[in-house]
Amino acid sequence: MTALTPNILTTESYMAQQRNAVYNNGEDDLDRDAFLQLFTAQLKSQNPLDPMKNEAFVAQLAQFSSVEGIKGMQASLETLVSNLRTDSLLTGSSLVGKKVAIDGGVGSGGGGGVTETMVSLPNDADSLILSVYSGSDGSLVYREEIGALDAGEHRFGWPGLDANGNQMPKGEYRFTASAIIDGKLVATPTSVLNEVASVTWNPSNQQLDLQLRDGSSVSLDGIRTISN
Repeated sequence: MTALTPNILTTESYMAQQRNAVYNNGEDDLDRDAFLQLFTAQLKSQNPLDPMKNEAFVAQLAQFSSVEGIKGMQASLETLVSNLRTDSLLTGSSLVGKKVAIDGGVGSGGGGGVTETMVSLPNDADSLILSVYSGSDGSLVYREEIGALDAGEHRFGWPGLDANGNQMPKGEYRFTASAIIDGKLVATPTSVLNEVASVTWNPSNQQLDLQLRDGSSVSLDGIRTISN
């Protein structure tokens, strides 16, 4: 009886190689042709006294099909993400030059410029009180009482002056609004309008980040209102 050569690739060895294989996008990928060549060589070199069982044959084919399917799905997902990024950037470019309202009521002001704010009234108000506080020490800088207003969004501009008409230095300020509704003082949501200077794609959260004219940035989901 002829002795078997010691380098025969048994079913167990092949399955172990497949389990430990690393698939990438390089030239060493095990594509369909390479798999068929390897599989044919395995069939030719198998032990005639212990041929491959049908179950092992089917398992190897199923494993290869699974790997091929995963690689194809990965390529499709990469294409989808690339298209999503391109579409988002094209859409985001239309925001450049527009003003967006950022929740929180904090923004830059003073220095001779006008800071625009947006106040959202849930109901008709008998009166509205606007207040501006210094971002450095929290002191009250300016306060103004406005007459009756209907429910909805209202836009105001602060020229950067204190209560005595003096120009405030450029810096960070906090803007708040309180409305008198049915005889009760109610705090109302306030946001600061800022102009969009540019947009960039953030790969960490797969969405757009907006760079604002004052040097700050905000994610797209942090925007409440877009206006001219």
